[in-house]
Amino acid sequence: MHCILQHQKGACWDNETFYQSRYLTIDYCHRITEVLRYIFVAFAIFNITEFQNYYDPLNANILIYTLSMTLEQMMQLALRVELYFKGLGDDVPIKNHSLHEIKFRKLPFLAMYIAAFVVAAISYSRANEFTDRGKVWDFNDLPMTITAVIYLLELLYEFSWYQLGQIQTKDVRTYFVPVIVDYLIKRYGEFTLLLLGECILSLLGIGETTTSKYYYMIVIFGIVTVIWLLFLIFESEPSDAQAHALWGNRWNTVCYILLIQIITISLIGLGASFKIFLHTVIDENTLPYDDGRDIGIKFFVVVLSLVVVSLELLNLCHVGIKRAVGHLFQTTEGGKRKLYWPVFVVALIKVGIFLFCFTLNQWIHEAEHIVPAGCAVVVALSIHRLQQQ
Repeated sequence: MHCILQHQKGACWDNETFYQSRYLTIDYCHRITEVLRYIFVAFAIFNITEFQNYYDPLNANILIYTLSMTLEQMMQLALRVELYFKGLGDDVPIKNHSLHEIKFRKLPFLAMYIAAFVVAAISYSRANEFTDRGKVWDFNDLPMTITAVIYLLELLYEFSWYQLGQIQTKDVRTYFVPVIVDYLIKRYGEFTLLLLGECILSLLGIGETTTSKYYYMIVIFGIVTVIWLLFLIFESEPSDAQAHALWGNRWNTVCYILLIQIITISLIGLGASFKIFLHTVIDENTLPYDDGRDIGIKFFVVVLSLVVVSLELLNLCHVGIKRAVGHLFQTTEGGKRKLYWPVFVVALIKVGIFLFCFTLNQWIHEAEHIVPAGCAVVVALSIHRLQQQ
């Protein structure tokens, strides 16, 4: 849940990126609007706090978070309404595209944010009536649950817009405003680098240190892991922009967008797992879990597996499954295709690395040892990717 809430700022960034890749705004009014949006997003991020604080109904973090996101969503709706009435350019696709977003995205999500804010306000006003929590989930959790569902619906909307839109019989130029693909490629790369930077901050910015060698093992191998992930991310993207998945068909595009979302939210989780390990080394009593070490290890394995698998699938989005599978075979002089054993063995090695990554917590049970093991997985995959070049 915490990772999803953190990544909702990514959803705001995603909406803004697509808006800027379609439309040009150079007046002071829109610049002031952007400043206000960033202020609302900043207030929302500031109120994403430690998980146990959400258990306390007297805490105003949930109330301020939902209010900030509601105001930000209102501004997004206002921009789409402005486009519908005042957008300059090809009027038909601008109006149809804006109207579709207003009806199926902005208005429903705004209604959900308002509902989340109302529930948060009710919970806060009745805070003195609540006693100690005895359930895993109760009414106080409803606002954050709604906001998490909104994020998942954002992903579903992206999929339906690109995939279900192609079955419409009318000309795509009448209901879809194209984007500047090169701009999107640049912005997605920047956002991924931003989340890698947050992983580094999770390792260096916890505010506490210790002289334990295990503490420095986690920090050093964590930083090396992030550096090699950076290399792996760069190697997952083509050097030629025309070979990028966003220049491909709709399936390539939507798969790329969804995989980027998975990668970035997993990077947030990776940073959180580093922080759990460091707090475990410093003082296990500071953790908001009964068994922080075991939970942190399992969480680390899950998010690291999601990152490396998603990066592999990201590469397939650019190359194409048929071409990737075709590398496993070679054509003989007689025109027959047979298995190309050197490439097949290398592919099996990669499968073995993935399986080792998926089962890390079955082999290693100490936080100070599982981070170096995760680092070894990323380094091995990077070397394997180099060998494929």
